Amino acid sequence: MGIREKLKEREEARDKAAQGAGGGINAGLPEGVTRYVKLGQELTGGKTYVLLAPYGQWYFYYTHEDGDKYPSRETYYRKHTCTHSPKVAPANDDESGTLFDQYAKSNANVCLSCKAKAKRKLYFMVPVYDPEYKTWRVLDLKEFHAKNIMDDFDKIQLTAQKFKPDYTLVGDAVTIAKTSDGKSYSMESGNLDGTVIEAARAFTGSAEIKYEELANFRTEDDIREILGKATKNVDKTVLEDGVPITVSDEDLPF
Repeated sequence: MGIREKLKEREEARDKAAQGAGGGINAGLPEGVTRYVKLGQELTGGKTYVLLAPYGQWYFYYTHEDGDKYPSRETYYRKHTCTHSPKVAPANDDESGTLFDQYAKSNANVCLSCKAKAKRKLYFMVPVYDPEYKTWRVLDLKEFHAKNIMDDFDKIQLTAQKFKPDYTLVGDAVTIAKTSDGKSYSMESGNLDGTVIEAARAFTGSAEIKYEELANFRTEDDIREILGKATKNVDKTVLEDGVPITVSDEDLPF
């Protein structure tokens, strides 16, 4: 079996594991349903969830992606997670700020795609409890959409705290839907039965939510293949020597 077939087999095995085979990240969900909420489909008419974390504890990461929006929608290379991204969600607001500063800029010593000057974009994963499937899922949102949800979070919580000072939106029902113009997403207070709210508590801060696995970090060999197939906007000279990138002591997270 040649290297191309080996790589294809590797990709298929990774996809199979993600679908729940052998206890993958989607284990326990119906076939065709993933931990990722299908934003375009599931949120069109709005859907009610239980919010599992404040935005200061949402996992964030970066991707490398680039392409034309209109009219061709051509992608210049396959979207993939930036190696220079956190592996865990921040534990609190202070840690969130520290992590954000640590990973805000590209790092050519850690990530080959950064070294190739591939465009980098910020995403947030919003953890929620989905009553339909009785388990946790995530909304994987681009920076712009996440900011809109954060703004709504503050509006809802601050309004409620005028009447109940210790109120928190975390652990309560929220309805998330596409905005009226269809260009983003909004969040408002929702209504769910008390038993559903109680069931959701088991997943608040749960170690079961493995963000590193959800982010799908790739090996350097995988990234080399992606960059090698890029049609534009990457510096392919970084692939010429085939020598793994080096990481200095200052770049290590410990």
